[in-house]
Amino acid sequence: MKFSVVALALATAGSGVYGLEKRIVGGSAVSSSAFSFVTNIVIDGDSSTSVCTGALISPTVVITSAYCVADPISNKALAPNRIAVGQGKISSILGTAGSKVELTKVLAAGYAIPQAVNVHPGYNSIAYSDNVAVLVLEKPLVNATSANVGAKIIKKPSTTTNAAYTAVGWGATSNDGASYPNQLQQTTLAVGSKSVCSEIWAPYTNLTNSLCLAPIKSSSNVCSGDGLLVKVATDQSVGLAGILNLVATEDDVPAVKCTEEGAVDFFTTFSNYVAWLTQITPLKESDFVSTASFSYDSADIGDDDQSSSESESDSDSASEESSLDDVDSESSDASRSFKLAAPLVAIASAAFGALF
Repeated sequence: MKFSVVALALATAGSGVYGLEKRIVGGSAVSSSAFSFVTNIVIDGDSSTSVCTGALISPTVVITSAYCVADPISNKALAPNRIAVGQGKISSILGTAGSKVELTKVLAAGYAIPQAVNVHPGYNSIAYSDNVAVLVLEKPLVNATSANVGAKIIKKPSTTTNAAYTAVGWGATSNDGASYPNQLQQTTLAVGSKSVCSEIWAPYTNLTNSLCLAPIKSSSNVCSGDGLLVKVATDQSVGLAGILNLVATEDDVPAVKCTEEGAVDFFTTFSNYVAWLTQITPLKESDFVSTASFSYDSADIGDDDQSSSESESDSDSASEESSLDDVDSESSDASRSFKLAAPLVAIASAAFGALF
């Protein structure tokens, strides 16, 4: 495993401000009406504008990753006037991913500057700890009401190996970050065992606030901070499980390319931050924690031959009529065994331990 100066630089510079663009690579389009709570978060960086994904847990409270809204060096929250929150496609506003766009242009499209930006006090961009943040809006976004926000945190997300989840996001759709999608993107992930995931990223053994998953197709994965982890409940409500913290492989922490063979995704689990959320927002636990029942299909890692037609991530002809039933369709068709990369070599643990 390489946890070198280069990897450390990626860990620190890979923020929503300075680093790699957020993206779901090789996913499929899904109707944004099925996920009316999903938000775009636009960050005004020094030399470029970047985008990441968040979720409305009330009409005025957005939960996202600290990676998205924190300074990559100090780990402190960015000034609110460097952030804009909104909904729907943003490709026509931002153009090419990585380019610089003035926030005034984004605000003119109906986006709003948050009233407050709260990064978890334990967040550390090198250790990948407590990677969660909350934005508080002065007033609801356009069409964001308690009736259509519709997402609550799953109190006990499944950690059973191969349990299927869906990741959604608005980030760029290729490893080179060439463009943003015209439709919300999704991909299916399967839970990995704690022992196997620890072979990829040794600290996972001792983490209690993280969930490890892997893509069911090697050509499709979340990437660099994008990827809101969700699950449709038996009553068809949508539950929030977490948000992407880190993509890693046996050789690279973080992964240089998110669709590398053996890539594994580590998500910050929202349910571990319920108490913190009640402290920094006016919400009560009952306001944003789901009481619905969730049934988890089994979804094993497959290969790209499973369905070549699903590899197109952003088709303008994709139907906007996608329903919540489509969200779990990939996972129910998966049928191959879960395989991940080989164990870490001893030097990896020693290198990471030396940091802390």
